This record gives sequence, C-alpha cells and structure tokens, in this order.
Amino acid sequence: METYENRIVNGLLKAEAVDDPDRAAGLLLRDIEIVADPRRATDDDLWPAIWALASVLERQFSGNIYITAGLTSPLRQPAQLSSRCRFVRHTPLQNAITIHLGCLPSSPDLTLCGDARRATVHYGSVIESSERATPLSCFALAGYLGFAALALAAGIPIYREEFAVPQISLPFQCFELPRLPKGGLQFIGLGHLGQAYIALLFFLAPVIPQVPRIQLVDKDFFESPNWSTQILIETQSQWIGCAKADYLRERAQTWGWEAESERTEITWGWHRSERHSEFAVMGLDKFDVRRMAIAGGYSWVFDAGLGDSFLHPRVSWHSIPANNSLARRLFPSTDPGGMPRPQTTTPFIDRLRATPGACGLLIYEGIQASAPSLGMVASAFVWSEILRFLSGEKQQIQGSATIWSPILPPLRNVLES
Repeated sequence: METYENRIVNGLLKAEAVDDPDRAAGLLLRDIEIVADPRRATDDDLWPAIWALASVLERQFSGNIYITAGLTSPLRQPAQLSSRCRFVRHTPLQNAITIHLGCLPSSPDLTLCGDARRATVHYGSVIESSERATPLSCFALAGYLGFAALALAAGIPIYREEFAVPQISLPFQCFELPRLPKGGLQFIGLGHLGQAYIALLFFLAPVIPQVPRIQLVDKDFFESPNWSTQILIETQSQWIGCAKADYLRERAQTWGWEAESERTEITWGWHRSERHSEFAVMGLDKFDVRRMAIAGGYSWVFDAGLGDSFLHPRVSWHSIPANNSLARRLFPSTDPGGMPRPQTTTPFIDRLRATPGACGLLIYEGIQASAPSLGMVASAFVWSEILRFLSGEKQQIQGSATIWSPILPPLRNVLES
C-alpha cells in the first residue's frame, strides 16, 4: 500500500497541511501521553474515554501512547490496545503531545485538556462537578481530543473559531438506560462507524437491563488499510481476510452477547429476516445503499455519516422511520461524474499525474479521507438518539457536528412528519 492510501495521510494531503506523503507520515511519528485523574480512571467514569482515546491515537499516530492514570494494565475493553500503548508513571517526554482527561495540565505547551461529566463534554478545562462521565460523553470527549491532537501535530487550521464554545451536552442525559428492543438491534455496515457503535455498546452493556442481542450485516472482508479507522481489530489477532460480520460476531459472543452474522451485499430487493430486529443501526457510506437498507423492512433506522475534509471535519446523524420517500429526500441519488482533480500543483501531485493514465491520481482522489476520532463522536450522538428513542421519544431527528475547532455547537433538528 502506498503511503498516500492511508486514510489519515490522505486527509492531511487533501487539507494541504503537508504536500508530500512522507512528510505527513513524519508528522504522525509522535509520542502521545494521556494523563487522567487516577481517582476517575474507573469502569464507571473515565476509563471508556481513556480506552477510546488510546484506540484512536494508536491509529492516527505511529509513535507510542503512554497512559498515566494510576493503572498498570487496561481495564475491561472491547479490543486489546496494541503494544505501543503503555501504562506508565508520569515521565516527561520530549516533543510529545500530552492530553489531560479530567485534570488540568501544569504547562500549556503541546498540551490538550478536556473533561466529561454525565452528558456534558468540556474542552480546555475541567468541569466542577462530582458527577461521573457516561460512556456516551467519554466517546465524544475522546473523539474531540483525538482530532485536536491530529490537528495540533499537522497544523490543521481551526475551523470557525469565532463560534467555538467551551462545552456541549449530548442529547441523552440519564445514567439509567432503557431496555433494548426484544429483537435486539441490527447493525448494517461494520467498518469505521459500525465498529464504533459496537464498541460504545460494549461500555453501555453493564448498565443495560438485559444481555445485548445483535445481528451483524456486511459484505466485506478485512483488508490491511482497515486498521487505520476500524477500532475493533487488533494487532495481536489474525483478521486480514476474515469476513467482518463473522469476526465481529465471534468477538461479541466472547462478551456473552447473543450475536448473529450475515455476509451479504445490500441491494434493491434485499429484506431483513423476519426473526431479526426491526431497528437498524447503519454505518454505510453511500447514499444509494442507505436507501436500499431503509427499504429492507425496518420500522426505524439510526444512521451516521462522516465528512472527508480535515479542514471541515463533520459528522452527521439521523433517527428516522424507515420511510422510502423520506430516505429519498435525505439521501438523494447523485451522479458522481468524473473524479475531481486537485487545483494545486505539487511535486507529489505531478508524480501521480505522470503515472500511466493518471492512475495514481485517480486512486489518490478516490480514497475517502477519514480519522477514527470522527467515528467516536458520531457514535456518541447516534447512541444518544437510540437511547432517547428507546426511552419513548419518537421524534424524527437530523443532526450534525463539526469536531474542529473544539467545540462547535452541534445542530439537532426535528424533521417534519
């Protein structure tokens, strides 16, 4: 795989943070230190944020991730962190980016800071409260801080800083969770977003009143590039070439969940099994496939999408009935046309243009840039909508959030019936 095919490197190049893939890779060769208040590094408080942030950072950066939180090893986790994630006592690191969770840094140099309490996520300071974080706010915090670390390392300019606020609150506010549907939930699309959804459910599961029941649907097999954005695959296990649905089913079954898998391609005419859930959680990147899935016999769907610009890193989400006319309005058919060509000229772009038939340039432009931090934020908002729905709120919701600069107020609109 060429360096520019890495989705994170690709995003930095397209954002013009760098003009050469090797330089981009060099910027990502950074050590990161995560510092968390040891009193809060527990399963029922900030541990989900520590795990989620470390999982993001080990994919976005190629240096070591040092975790200083009063722990000598990981707590309960949906996937093992790699050997580059090390639990240590605080050691000053040269040229490392330090991220503080729930505690204040002693120096602002190369330091980021944030906190979560209940459904509130705060950037730049700590929240004066005795309340615990929830897995929802932990994942959102990890996503915001994870992208901030990437932006700091690469020099990505802050987007619309004049509208930034110090904190936001997620749509679901409660510690007590509703029961999942009797038929469980069906996850369609098990890549970047799908795995973020399932990882967050792992941390929610201990306080859900019953054992999670899930059905997993995807057509794809794991490939090497998936590592950069998909957080439930491990460097310690053999996953390349495995069917995503089957691999993740086996993973969920080790957690004690009821899990089924279906390796299939969603096409027009595909229909969910009558014994499977009528509620779908979609992690699909193409509009036409979303419309196909919505036509597959569900009563309600939850969905998210990720933007591919690091200059305007945006996530969007929906909680809507499975209505075909609504799906056509939200996910319209579009003609992609030809591949857009870069307007700027650099030696790297010139080299791609010089490949036979400009094949290198077509490959470069065809890659959807992304970073795992975006999936963390999206999963927090989607699960907030799922839990609100299961608590009795049946509003049709369309939302979006931009995660850099942290934190811009998210938009959450109620759609007309």
